Amino acid sequence: MSAERFAQDCRELFRAGRLGRRQMLAAGGALGALAVAGSGRALAQDKPEQIVHSNWGGDGVRCTSDIYCAAFTKETAVKVVVDGSGPLEGTIQQMVESGATIWDCCDSDMFTAIRLGNKGLLEAIDYNIVDKAKILDPFAYEFGILGYWYSYTIAYDTTKIATPPTWADFFDVEKIPGKRALFKWMNGSVEAALLADGVAPDQLYPLDVDRALKKIASIADHVVYWNSGAESQQMLIDGEVVMGNIWQTRASVIERDTSGRIAWTWDQALAYPAGWVIPKNNPAGNEWANRWLAYIQDPALQIQVMDCYGQGPANPAATDMMTPEQRRLHPAAPENLAKQIVADTPYWAENYDNVLNAYLDAISA
Repeated sequence: MSAERFAQDCRELFRAGRLGRRQMLAAGGALGALAVAGSGRALAQDKPEQIVHSNWGGDGVRCTSDIYCAAFTKETAVKVVVDGSGPLEGTIQQMVESGATIWDCCDSDMFTAIRLGNKGLLEAIDYNIVDKAKILDPFAYEFGILGYWYSYTIAYDTTKIATPPTWADFFDVEKIPGKRALFKWMNGSVEAALLADGVAPDQLYPLDVDRALKKIASIADHVVYWNSGAESQQMLIDGEVVMGNIWQTRASVIERDTSGRIAWTWDQALAYPAGWVIPKNNPAGNEWANRWLAYIQDPALQIQVMDCYGQGPANPAATDMMTPEQRRLHPAAPENLAKQIVADTPYWAENYDNVLNAYLDAISA
């Protein structure tokens, strides 16, 4: 049996629930031995039977499958399977270190690309295949490329709030009564608290974490924490919160589905560049993973995905191809990006763990 066939069988058993995660990881040792014995890495550069793309589930699976995957398969005859279980940084690290990588490409924050790349856990991006000219500078890194944009923005209930609130309003429970929603895993919350406390946007980084946590603690009794995008949507739709610091991808969907009852604003939103990474020793091989990444740089396809799911295109050429309504929803359209603060990728690459731990300790106290 070849290393490729062994890996494929393991993946299929894992997804079918017939192989547990511990068994899957243990199988990695056998996979590594088989690859050495049977020159599996050389074979991996041949056309694979499939490519496995990992993202965060929900509409992301449907939109990626229906648009990117369908087009790529039609052109190359290579099937692309979307695994929506969530490519957490720790999961990627565990897979690679155990020799049991089952993903070929993963959705990742750009700071995660730096962190995992520095640990030797990612394949280098092949810029002979992937086109740097189709990536907004400076997000063509050694171990990851810009895949799309998303933002943390204020979504609010227009039946309770007449005009777009600011971050200062978000933290002023006397001015605007009611519950607020913040992300359980910190991103966007710390920055918002500092902006509300008077920190100038151009002075935001490096973050004054203690000051931010003190600000969040000041409204602790009025905060509900969301764990998933779907959860943040439902809180607003059900009226559990009057406003929320949520992804613009979800805010735009709620705006549409509620016929404008839930609105949102770009003003002082926090724009995050998200990317694609290739885990070390991915089953389909580095070459084909890079071919996949190069293919989904297509601006027309990226616009379709934005229409489906809200992800802002990474390719700057997409902006000039958009309708006025599409540009309104695109985080990286120049007129929208000018209103936002772009997350400091190098800062987060260096400080993510410490800030997250401090945040989780504070909100669980």
